[in-house]
Amino acid sequence: MINLTYDIVGSFLRPEEIKEARKNFKGGQISREQLTQIEDHAIEQLVEKEVAHGLKYVTDGEFRRRWWHLDWLKEFDGFDTLHFTKEINGTPNEIELGTVTGKIFYDKEKVHPELRAWDFLHSLAQKYDGVIAKKCISGPNMIFIDHFLQLGNKETPYYGTDITTLIDDVAEAYQDAIRDFYDHGCRYIQIDDTSWTYLIDDNFLAKVASLGYTKGQVLNWFQTVSTKALQNKPEDCFIATHFCKGNFKGNPLFHGFYDSVAPVIAEIPYDAFFVEYDDARSGSFEPWKVLRNKDAVFVAGLISTKNPVLEDHDELKARYNEAKKIVGDQIALSPQCGFASVEEGNCIDDETQWKKIDLLVSCADFI
Repeated sequence: MINLTYDIVGSFLRPEEIKEARKNFKGGQISREQLTQIEDHAIEQLVEKEVAHGLKYVTDGEFRRRWWHLDWLKEFDGFDTLHFTKEINGTPNEIELGTVTGKIFYDKEKVHPELRAWDFLHSLAQKYDGVIAKKCISGPNMIFIDHFLQLGNKETPYYGTDITTLIDDVAEAYQDAIRDFYDHGCRYIQIDDTSWTYLIDDNFLAKVASLGYTKGQVLNWFQTVSTKALQNKPEDCFIATHFCKGNFKGNPLFHGFYDSVAPVIAEIPYDAFFVEYDDARSGSFEPWKVLRNKDAVFVAGLISTKNPVLEDHDELKARYNEAKKIVGDQIALSPQCGFASVEEGNCIDDETQWKKIDLLVSCADFI
């Protein structure tokens, strides 16, 4: 039974042994099996620490991933990535973008690394009374963002220009994946999807227009595929969504307010909505009043995972109560994002990360 009061978004700073092991694996110095053993050990230590610090819902910190989204999307047949070097904030970075390469589907007969990762996390969580494992996966919209809007493709090798059929197949792939996790004991899934905040940023919207699309058209893609992805989900499987304004090594990617997208997102039948609200650039909570009469939890992301400054407990309480007046009693508290959306991590240290977690848990006195 999921009863959200406070929770984390999912990723944690990678320990040095993970970074070194991944480097050695990439260089051929260690095998995949050796890398997995090192990851397993680090995740076991992480879960133990999460529980010790008072978290009720635990994750594997995304320790096995390079990217928060692409490592998951590679589980689907008909999807792959392209590699680029791109300058971000004056520094060259290795990035990947996803692309549709054929018919999208989730093959349950395959060995899925993400399912194996879930099985291991679930086994660890079961050692602790009252602790539940959460599986974080990226959302279906990210496929459309990368293939059509980031890469500028007008068609795909399999679907041509038939986006309707692509939407149906992507949604069915998610349904099959959700059922697979459920059959392996998963009862709490978080679908991460920053695609919505691309569409509140004026610079990105100019790019959308230059490609011949409208904001309304793209929002319709996102709402349709996200809604269909949740069809046939088991009743006792709690599915949340999280979105923020991008996070690459602690740097936000997009700017704008939620006013135009909140009513669209709120119609998708998620059980909880994790929303970034760590600073003034997020605007007011007013757009989320649409959730007030819905059977869903608004999770206020008031604690920054990018800024090393520790928030004030009483100020968090005031902002939480401000949000509560607007969205109603179904409200919880969280950080605004994970601590490491990519393996390099955000610009904070490990000590600060756990101080932020302790602060979150201490807020149980007013939640």
